[in-house]
Amino acid sequence: MLSYGHNGAISMDATFGTNDMKFHLFTLMGFDDHRTGVLLALIITSKQTVKDLIEWLKPLKDKMLSHMPHWKPSCFLIDDAPQALKALRLVLYLVLTLCLFL
Repeated sequence: MLSYGHNGAISMDATFGTNDMKFHLFTLMGFDDHRTGVLLALIITSKQTVKDLIEWLKPLKDKMLSHMPHWKPSCFLIDDAPQALKALRLVLYLVLTLCLFL
């Protein structure tokens, strides 16, 4: 995350309803110099709540800040999942703008 997240774009997405056990897979991806996605982190969880996302995102942020105190992504790409929006605002203190393509 230090190489691809600082001053770069990070993408977060989740699966929804893709397995019989109702688990959700959240992934964080950064992008290299060739705009190729690089997996940075993932979590498999049975719930998709703000609390669960915060419990995953906060330690990641703390780890990045312990190695690079000024670590901050330039932008965060997500869909309009309300839980993800709220968790990112609470953990990363980002101003998030939602873009819709019609």
